[in-house]
Amino acid sequence: MKWKITSRFLAAIIITINISLFCIMFLNIMIFYKGPKDPEKLLSVNASSITLEYGENIEYRDGKIYIPEDKLRELGSYQSWIQVLDENGNEIFQKNKPAHAPNHYTPGKLIFYHKYSGAIKGYTIFVGILDIDGRNLSYIMGFPVETVAKSSFYFSPKTIIRDMFLFFAGTTVVIILISSVVGYLFSAQLAKPILKVISGIQALAEGKYVKKEAPKGIYKDVHKSLNHLSDTLEQNEMERRRTEKMREEWITNITHDLKTPLASIKGYSEVLVDPKYDLAKEERTKYASIILSKSKYMENLVEDLKLTYQLKNELIPLNRSRENIVEVVRDTIIDILNHPQYEEAPISFEAGAEEIMFFGDQMLLKRAISNLIYNALVHNPKGTEIKVRVKKDEQIFLEIEDNGKGIESVELDRLFDRYYRGTNTGEAHKGSGLGLAIAKQIIEMHGGDIHVESKLNYGTKVTVIWGSDPQCINALTH
Repeated sequence: MKWKITSRFLAAIIITINISLFCIMFLNIMIFYKGPKDPEKLLSVNASSITLEYGENIEYRDGKIYIPEDKLRELGSYQSWIQVLDENGNEIFQKNKPAHAPNHYTPGKLIFYHKYSGAIKGYTIFVGILDIDGRNLSYIMGFPVETVAKSSFYFSPKTIIRDMFLFFAGTTVVIILISSVVGYLFSAQLAKPILKVISGIQALAEGKYVKKEAPKGIYKDVHKSLNHLSDTLEQNEMERRRTEKMREEWITNITHDLKTPLASIKGYSEVLVDPKYDLAKEERTKYASIILSKSKYMENLVEDLKLTYQLKNELIPLNRSRENIVEVVRDTIIDILNHPQYEEAPISFEAGAEEIMFFGDQMLLKRAISNLIYNALVHNPKGTEIKVRVKKDEQIFLEIEDNGKGIESVELDRLFDRYYRGTNTGEAHKGSGLGLAIAKQIIEMHGGDIHVESKLNYGTKVTVIWGSDPQCINALTH
């Protein structure tokens, strides 16, 4: 993977450099043939073209050389000068010629000065030919050597193709070597963090969340996001495993809880239908009552399971109506105290007002409140005092406080999880493990929040707060 990324990057650099060189050469060739229109943009490759074009403006009238004034002013923009020579190389016209330039040129000197830059100190000259009125005149244009320079290029026509091939092949090899070294050093730095990102993603795909890269460099945000994703996936995986473990434990407990009443139902049913048992009427009634009780227990377990999934998936519509939350809580407590098992339970009730109006589903609210109170009853020793309070300030508060044995801090965070049963749950009060989860779901459906405070051997306080859902709260009237 590393070499694949590096090789692709190197190939991109080499292709880019070669294309850039080709474009530069092409532009130079275009400039060479077309030449700049603005004299300020004069390049050395245009001086010969300028010289040839300038000759078209030189005229011979009445034995004298004539050049238009605008063309003479143009010499200044080039910082150049001009000489016109007769057939013998003698000067017959000049403009801006430097003092050290010759007035006469032999053919050999003319060739020498034309061939080498700086042969006439400070200048590079170009020579043009004039054929005017039957006279063979010549002219010289000089350009500053720091602006225009030239050199000779020698080649053999017989080997030009081979030489050009070798030249371009050698140039290409040098470019490849240089760009490979530079590209490798750069791509190594570029590819390394990319490989780390790819490696991190592959690790996440395999469920490995341990290795974390420190956010730095140009990929700082990518590493930061990858680390955040890794943490999130790790937490989700831990939560999934925890929930799965709780579900397995819950299924095991439910299976056990169903087997026990089923064994009783089966046993007493066999006794009732077996003709060899001669049972008195009282015995038959007793056995039938036990079967009915166990059946109701199983029915409640199934209903709890059904309800929690309906609440979770919002399959139960809320039958909202204007309710007095004080009456709802009071009626719930009365129903609990009417149960033979809890008729002596020390439950007290306080209300900040006789009427605190609430817009909600009475049946579901009673179910949630009864689950919270029953939790305090069944998980504490007999005789534990339970205080229920309802009040309203800017929000509605329902408090259920007991002085029982309390809950360990490690269990508080999991108290409202589905399937969870605390370690202090007695054998006789295992339940479905869904009671508190159902209560929390109902309260949240009504726009409420639930909080628990507890201390071992001092008791537990459950606080329900309604107020985040405007349609649940109406004006307080009392």
